[in-house]
Amino acid sequence: MTTIATVLSLFFIIASISGTTAGGRGNTTAATPILPPAPAPSAGGGSIAKKLIKKDKGAGGGGGPKSFVVEGRVYCDPCRIKFPTKISTNIPNTKVILGCRKRENDAAETYTVEGTSDPKGMYSITASGDHEEEICDVRVKESPDKKCSEVMGAESTSRVSLTDKNGVRGKTRTANPIGFMTKEVDPRCKEILNEIGLGVGY
Repeated sequence: MTTIATVLSLFFIIASISGTTAGGRGNTTAATPILPPAPAPSAGGGSIAKKLIKKDKGAGGGGGPKSFVVEGRVYCDPCRIKFPTKISTNIPNTKVILGCRKRENDAAETYTVEGTSDPKGMYSITASGDHEEEICDVRVKESPDKKCSEVMGAESTSRVSLTDKNGVRGKTRTANPIGFMTKEVDPRCKEILNEIGLGVGY
């Protein structure tokens, strides 16, 4: 009896193990991998792009000293009215001085450069640096034309701005015409001034 009971016990144990294994195999499924969510865009991404654009925008800017070109005309006033008319003539080979100073009445200049008028009385002077804190003018002192050599006073000087920090764009600065007067008034001046409405009392 003991032997039969033992055999039966082993039989039930083996059957139980086989059933458990079969059931486990029947319910086994392949595991589906779970992918992590895609990372959200970095909040600083826009800033990086802006920085790159800013850097590219500044590239090739030169980095050298600033410069400005002052252009103008030297003329002779035969009517002694201190502004150009249709009978005004150009004065070539005239020395033109560009000077800057700290204050209006300061005689000491912080920067000077010279140029000479061409056969058409035109000049072009290149000035180096930004002179935001200075007062700059172009002026003439001596005429090469002996028949037209009298200095016009204030009209022999023209103020120019040599900075790009005051709203004036570009590197070229155009000065007002400057020059000299004849000692005698040209007879044609009366008619010319009448044409422009300035002949009364002339």
